Amino acid sequence: MAHFIDGKDVMISEWILLIVALVFVALRVYTRLLRLRQRPDWSDYLLLASAGIALGLIICDTLTYQMGVLDEYETSERLSKGPTGHIMNGTWLTNDCSQISFASNYFYDFGMGFPKLSMLAFYWAFFRSSISSGMRKTLYGITAFVCMCYLTILFDDTFFCGKNVSVQWSQEEGACSVFYAPEPFILNFTLNLACYLVVYAIPLILLIQGVLQSSTGLAVTFVFGTLTIFTTVVRFACLKIGTGQENLVYPLSMLEMALAITVVSLPGLKPLVDRRIRRAPSIDEETVHVNDDNKGQLH
Repeated sequence: MAHFIDGKDVMISEWILLIVALVFVALRVYTRLLRLRQRPDWSDYLLLASAGIALGLIICDTLTYQMGVLDEYETSERLSKGPTGHIMNGTWLTNDCSQISFASNYFYDFGMGFPKLSMLAFYWAFFRSSISSGMRKTLYGITAFVCMCYLTILFDDTFFCGKNVSVQWSQEEGACSVFYAPEPFILNFTLNLACYLVVYAIPLILLIQGVLQSSTGLAVTFVFGTLTIFTTVVRFACLKIGTGQENLVYPLSMLEMALAITVVSLPGLKPLVDRRIRRAPSIDEETVHVNDDNKGQLH
């Protein structure tokens, strides 16, 4: 008989994933401030915001666990007599739990945009000294596309059930809730996946064109980026098909968030393994190396 993923399993796995991601964030900050002695840039600030969002997501999941929702799946007939909550998908949710689920939507659906914006900010800094007109237009277009996608997700999560947002934690049976509605789930997944593809396609295209040199660091970044995309696809498939593991979505969400944060952290860690890189000549200069053939190498 397959092991059922209970609340304790969810919490242990999520906190381990978050701690690992935060280690990479700390290494990125250490490299920037102490190794290179540079001021943080937009990529660093957005990465720190991503870490804060991941912390908010796991706090929501921890509160849900403490309410017993991850472990107790009572029958609808028994729970429908209770006066202080409502039933969703056979699970008894109190008013507070519905609010937590609503908040967790923001941390995951909208919050997944911050690692992508951090990576785009890194691209802008990396290509700042040698950016072509075509690359500048491409970055402007992709940045605008990502911002529009996550603004759409934000408004969809907020107003899917109408202007009266509080209806989403109503105790009435059959009340609208974006947390369980299929339409925003499909829309958010589609926009999230599209943003992954356009953001991670930039270094791949430049590598194919010969603008970037292949390296171990670049290969590792691609591997983690691929794993991140794979995770969001698996999460979508599990929720659409059903696995009999209702709690699986929680660690999968945190796994995707942790991988996305790790991918963004990796390009800034090269000075830790390359002893030749000490500090930039200027406090505002980014870690960019251009060889004699005008080929940049991603750090």
